[in-house]
Amino acid sequence: MPINASHEYFAAEKKFHLAQTPVEKLKALEEMLKTAPSHKGAEVLRSELKQRLSKLRSQIEKQSQQKSKGYNISVKKEGSAQVAIVSITNAGKSLLLSKLTNAKPEIAEHEYTTRKIEMGVLDYEGIKIQLIEIPAIHKDFAYKGRGPTYFSIIRNVDLIVIILDLTKDIEEQKKLIEEEFEKAQIKLNKEEPPIIINKNASGGITILGKAHFEGSNEDIMKLLRDSGVHNAEIEFYEKATIEDLTEALNDSIAYKTAIYVYNKTDLVKHKEGISAKTEEGLNTLQTRIWKKLGMIKVFTKMPGKKKNYPPVALDSGSSIRDMAAFVHKDFVKKFKFARIWGKSARFDGQTQGLEHELKDDDVVELHLK
Repeated sequence: MPINASHEYFAAEKKFHLAQTPVEKLKALEEMLKTAPSHKGAEVLRSELKQRLSKLRSQIEKQSQQKSKGYNISVKKEGSAQVAIVSITNAGKSLLLSKLTNAKPEIAEHEYTTRKIEMGVLDYEGIKIQLIEIPAIHKDFAYKGRGPTYFSIIRNVDLIVIILDLTKDIEEQKKLIEEEFEKAQIKLNKEEPPIIINKNASGGITILGKAHFEGSNEDIMKLLRDSGVHNAEIEFYEKATIEDLTEALNDSIAYKTAIYVYNKTDLVKHKEGISAKTEEGLNTLQTRIWKKLGMIKVFTKMPGKKKNYPPVALDSGSSIRDMAAFVHKDFVKKFKFARIWGKSARFDGQTQGLEHELKDDDVVELHLK
């Protein structure tokens, strides 16, 4: 029994025991977690609730997928990155997709126009980025119809763009969308718990960095047993709680970066907003998407010639070694040196080796043996 639990918590607990279906039980559990005490003494309770929620969500997702076996969606990746566009109904996703890409989705004033995945390719300064429009999010989208299938697609993207309709209540939209993502076990703009778990075939449980854990060994061992983990090395490398460990043990959780975009400035002014209709702010939005993807553009060139186009897309922090391997699998073996022009060079044409870290818009001239 929770310490100092509220009337709302016990009411939700009663609903859970009276629930007849998995979805009813799930909603009651969600309400229990929402109303559970937040003080330190209730950490184990919240951990147990999260564990039960995770198992029930996975069960419901499997059931949903079985019901829609005849409807399978396969999204083949095109370009250097995938970006999902989501919103409530009639927020302007389809119009935005048509303005940013070559896609021609159905666009209408009535609600729930988009009933299937729509895709297009954004050309950002030579880099191809695939945009995927998801049908409108609504209450219990994560559990109903094709919602679980759509969320499985979102799990694989590199970035999520959440469109907010300036003509409607912004906070209500954010709350609805974020709650559905939470139900789908997708955490937006959150860091993964500071815990490394290496499961083994034998050897029992080894705990490293115990000083960082805010709890007892008994809490850890009980949670591991309940999760079916009997042989593993658990390392806490920063401050962590039993709730953090619960999340770290849950392989179903995905951590995704998202940006919020305020649409319809043609109707309601917003200093950071856009208008898909008038195209106000769309260039800025493209730049935001590119920066949030955490990638860099790098140009190659041949000695004595101009830089090649289009550029190569690499992860931020990539080195000349990464670029050489991307261009051709044998270039690292044959590498002699490189000349660099751009932000990462102290001067134009600077000579560098394989470990040199590249910056956005650098120009690299590879010299091979």
